[in-house]
Parts: sequence; structure tokens; C-alpha cells
Amino acid sequence: MAEPRTLLSTALPPTVQIDSPPPGPPNTLELSAIGKNDNMEQDGIFTISGQLHTVATTPSDLNETVMTNDSQSEFVTTTDIHERQREQLREAGFDPDEFEEGRDCGYGKCRPDCMQTCANIKMFIFVMCILSLFSGSISAGYFNSVITTVEKRFEIGSSLSGVIAASFEFGSLVAVIFVSYFGARRHIPRLVGIGGLLISLGAFMFTLPHFLAESYTIKGGFINSTEHDNICKIPTSTSLSQPGSTATLGSAAMMNCVDSESGNGIYVFILILAQVLVGVGGTPIYTLGTTYIDNHVPKDKAPSLIAFIYATSALGPVVGFGLGALLLQYYVDAFSYDYRTLNLTTEDPRWVGAWWGGFLLFGSVLILIAIPFFGFPKTLHADLEAKILKDKGKTESEVGEPKDDEYGKTIKDIPRAVCSLLRNAIYLLTCFGVCCELAIVSGFLTFLAKYIEHQFSINKSQANLFTGGIAIPGAVLGVLLGGFLMRKLQLKPKGAIQMTLILNGLAIGVMVLLLFTGCENRKIAGATMPYSAGLDDSLEFEANLTSSCNDACSCSTRAIDLICGANDITYFSPCHAGCTHFYANNNDVVKDDSDRVLSNIKNYTDCSCIVTNSSTDIIVSQLARSGPCPHECKNFVYFMILLFGATFLTAGTQMPLLMVTMRSVAEEERSFALGMQFVIMRLLAYIPSPIMFGNLIDTTCLVWQKHCEANGSCLVYNIEQFRFKYLGEFLQVE
Repeated sequence: MAEPRTLLSTALPPTVQIDSPPPGPPNTLELSAIGKNDNMEQDGIFTISGQLHTVATTPSDLNETVMTNDSQSEFVTTTDIHERQREQLREAGFDPDEFEEGRDCGYGKCRPDCMQTCANIKMFIFVMCILSLFSGSISAGYFNSVITTVEKRFEIGSSLSGVIAASFEFGSLVAVIFVSYFGARRHIPRLVGIGGLLISLGAFMFTLPHFLAESYTIKGGFINSTEHDNICKIPTSTSLSQPGSTATLGSAAMMNCVDSESGNGIYVFILILAQVLVGVGGTPIYTLGTTYIDNHVPKDKAPSLIAFIYATSALGPVVGFGLGALLLQYYVDAFSYDYRTLNLTTEDPRWVGAWWGGFLLFGSVLILIAIPFFGFPKTLHADLEAKILKDKGKTESEVGEPKDDEYGKTIKDIPRAVCSLLRNAIYLLTCFGVCCELAIVSGFLTFLAKYIEHQFSINKSQANLFTGGIAIPGAVLGVLLGGFLMRKLQLKPKGAIQMTLILNGLAIGVMVLLLFTGCENRKIAGATMPYSAGLDDSLEFEANLTSSCNDACSCSTRAIDLICGANDITYFSPCHAGCTHFYANNNDVVKDDSDRVLSNIKNYTDCSCIVTNSSTDIIVSQLARSGPCPHECKNFVYFMILLFGATFLTAGTQMPLLMVTMRSVAEEERSFALGMQFVIMRLLAYIPSPIMFGNLIDTTCLVWQKHCEANGSCLVYNIEQFRFKYLGEFLQVE
């Protein structure tokens, strides 16, 4: 007969007593073995709730043992002893199967002694932090840093890019109910590792549109031509009489609609599918991973330890935005095309950076990070035993009710479990509070870099650096502060809710100040001001780039190419300014850091739309130069300081709300409660929020990219409306 496996084996000698039993009949079972000879061998000791249990087995040919309790003796088989041990574990509130599975670190049969030092909760938390860092880098950082580049590359608006961003939540929503309900009884570390591999697969899928699509081409201008540079080309009678000629460039553009349909819909679908995979992969990290930690540490230590996971996840966007800022300085096709021939710089509105490179890098790294999780055991016995001894003597409200051994075994029990949570008023109110917080975080953070880019007229790389370097660290420190205060003040659920209300009140005050730290609209003829208006004219009008001065030019709005007129008004393009000639000044150039010439500053002449400033008697020449006119705004520093404060205070509520959620349900319900909370958060916050913010931002667009009478990405925003609607939505939800 096979020998029963020793449970919670320790190195204690057989005579050591952990707790003295109370007076009366002994409640500690001493298991001794007798055989055909006197060769007795004790295998180990295990403890349950502080009591000593010794297990001794004889050589393999021994089939019987004697168990003594007080003065009574009876002969039983080793199988009987094994079943009694399992029954004692059930009475203590634990699943015996968890204790009988392999408890060593390793892969398959390869479990060397050197790996066993990793079989502890601290090592699990360490690798969880790394996984959270890089998963957060993709979903909340890098994708948001390249979202405006993706819009420009595939000619889509903020509404559609918001759908792509929300697809992460669709993926998580599909998986979270089943993963959280059934996963709590399965091998949690392996499920977390599988999640990491799915995120990696999603990251690789993000790069497919770049490799499947044709090379990116600049549309709407003639930047490689020495004869034409997006200038006004009025057809003459001679050109119209030539065979095959067309009346306007506009009609030629319409002919191109049939021949050069972009077909970007398939690439958008791939991006959505990639986001879904990333969402599915991230599900076990924050539901099962959090529960695994809470199950292996004392209750008073759980908030601060789990806070490290959430803090590193919040730190992920710093890595994502930083990498985005770096890679967007390289041209999208830099490895297959010499972009220097385009005479473009990163400051040019038509620049498209290497948005796909970060996904390739993160996908490779996540494969390596996922591997260690497959080596962790299902249960970390040393940490679990320490937790049992630590919680011994605490009240039931502090430790929690005993586990329901039947919970989470069959799919038919899911409706009963859902009803149990829906009857929990504290749980539901906490979920709705979390939804309000995360609706802000999800929608606001998705478009934060875009807001900074357009509001303060800086390039995408700089916007990503400021977002990742200022806003995200504020969120990280806020999460850590929340966990620290929960542990330091030993806050119960009521105290955690009070702390949340105080932090939210302070955040609202900071957001009100943010509304007044923005910039005025740049003066762009036909977009933010009429062509005929002077510098001091503030007449209300509807944006229209076509005027009598450029009506015959048939200008394209496929791409923006700003120029500055001699009247200090910016024009959408040389064509829209009515310029008919240009020349390049070889002494006036733009250089990179290595002193390499990237482009010449072009000067435009005979610009019919550049007229005399009506507010003065100065006659302005019809001249312009490439690039927008200077636009001064002194509120950037104040904005970043207040932004740090807003994210710090908002993130500080995350750990208190998480602890209220976990303490408002029974222990066996925690994984499923977190999973259901994720479902509610996705339905009410994560999914609608980016779409809502994206639609709101689109309402502030003044000039849309046009192709075949269809809108592409937005080229010019009313940044004053952008500010009040974007930040106002944050304030309203808060």
C-alpha cells in the first residue's frame, strides 16, 4: 500500500509542542507506527490551527498502523490515517487537494534545490510586479502614446480610436467571469503565466497592420517636387485645351477615390482584435493574482503588499509613454525608406513615427516574464502555515468565515454566486464608486497625451514624455500612499470610505483650477478666424477653409501644411493661402542633433489670401514662410503641477476601495467578487469611457481630413472647447 504523503512537513523534533492543549482529553493525535520489527521511522510534523500533528510511516511493506488517543487503541490502515488528515484540513477551512499537490518550484520533473528558495510569496509578488509593469506599459501607456499617430497613419477619428482603446475592456469582459469563478480553485500562477503569453500574442498582433499595409505616403502635398509644393495651381486656358486635361485638381482627386481606396478597415479590425487579446490576458493578473497574495499573507499586511502590484501597474505607463516618445522620433518606415528625402521633421504635422516598434519589443519581453509563473506551486505551504498561525486567535470578522469547500466547482453555481453578490449592498456601492473613479482614469488617460500635444502646441514625443514623466508618477505615488495609510492607520472599511471621500474632494478642487490653465486658439485663417478678419477680430463664424481668394485653387484637405503669413496669421497650407510661387533659401534650414540638414525653410510669394491687417494702416506684402506663426502660452508649467496633484489624489483612492471590496465578501468569494467588479467596471467605466471621451473630443474638431467626401482624422481643433469639454467631463464624473 502506498504511503500517505506528509502534510506541512517541518524540521521540528517529535517532542516539540507548539501550543499546550487545554485541560481535558488530549486533542492532539499522536500517530505511531508498529510493524513486523521495531524499525520505526517518523516522516514529519504538520500543524493545524496551532496544534501538533505527527505522521510516522513504516517501511513500504507495512500495511497497518496503530493510532492512540488517550488510552484507547485501534488498528487502522494507512489509508484511514490519510483520510483523517484530509478531514482535519477540511475542518480548518482548507482544500486537502491543494496540500497534496506538488509544493516545490520547478518545471515538470526538474525541481532542483536551488529553485526552492523562490517558493515564497515575496518572490511571487516580485514577478507579479514585473508582469504588471509591462502589461500596464502596453494597455495604459504605449498604446495611448501612439494613438494620434495611429489615427494619422490609418486616417481615422478619435471616435474610432476610442473604440480600439475600449476593445481591451471587451476582451477582459469576455474572460473575467469564468476566470475569476473557476480560476480560484485552479493553479493560479499558471493561469497568470498564460495571461502573460496572451498579452504577448496581442502585442505582436498590433504590429501586423504595419507589415501588411503598403508604405506610408504623405498625402495632400508635393513635398518631393521642385516644381510644386502644395501651392495654388489655377488652370489656364492652355492647359484646359490639352487632351486629357481636367478642369480642377479636385476632380482629379475624386478620380483617385476609385483607384486608391485606402482599405484601412481591415487594419482597424486587427488592432481591435489585438486589444481584445491583451484584455483577456490581463484578466488573471488583477483578479487571481491579487487573491493568491491575499490567501498567503496575514490580513493586516495584504493592503500594502497588493499596493505594490497596483503601483507598478500604474508605473507601467511611464515606461510606455517613455518608449513611445523615443520611437516616434523615428520615421514609420525608417528601416525601409530614407525619410530624409521627404524634407520632413518631427515637428511637421505630417510626420508619422515608428508606432509599431514598441509592441514588438513588449511582446518579446512578456514571453520571458511569463515563464517564471509556470514554475510556482499551486500553494505556498510555508507562507500559508505562517498565515494560519498569525491569524490564530483573531475574531471571525478579522479572519473571515470558513471557506465553502463546494464553491466554484460547477458552472451551474454561477447564478447563485452572482445573486449573493448582488444582495451585498456594501459591495455594490463600492463597485459603483470604483466605476466613477476608473471612468475618469480610463477616458482621461487615453487622450491625455493628445490633449497636451494640441493644447500646448508641442510634438508627440514631448507630449508623451510629459505624460509619462509627470502624470503617471503622481498616480504611482497615490496608490502607494493609499496602501501605506491603510496599513499605518489600520483602517476598517468605514475609515477607508471616509479616506476616499476626502481625497475625492481635494481632487475636485484641483480639477477646477486646471480648467483655467490652458491656451488660446492659434489664429488660423478659415479655421479659428475668417480670412478677412484682422488680428483683433473675434467674430463668431463657422470654419471654412475655402474663400474667394483660393476658391479656384482646388486645395486638398488630405494633410495639413501650416505656413505663417506676413500678417502673422497662420494658414492651413500654401494652397489655402493662395500662394502661386515659392523658393527655398539654402541658408535657412532645419537641422537635427547631428547637424544634418533635414529641410529647407521655404518662402512663398504672391499669396492672394494674405491681406492687409484691417486694424492698422500697415500694408502687408503677400509673403509667407513654411511653419506656423509663433504661439505664446505661459500656462504649461502650472498645468503640469496641477495635473500631478490631480492624478496623485485620484489614484490614492484605489487601495481603500479595493480593500473595502475584498473585506465585504466571504473569503471563497473574493476572486469572483473581484471578477464581477471588473465586469461592472468594464460595462460602466472602461468600455464607454474612452468612446465617450473620443466622441466629446471629435465635437471640438474644426477641420477634418477629407478623402472621397469622408472624414479621416482631425487636423485642427478648437483647443479652448477641447479644454473645457475634456477637463469638464473629468470634473463631472469625479
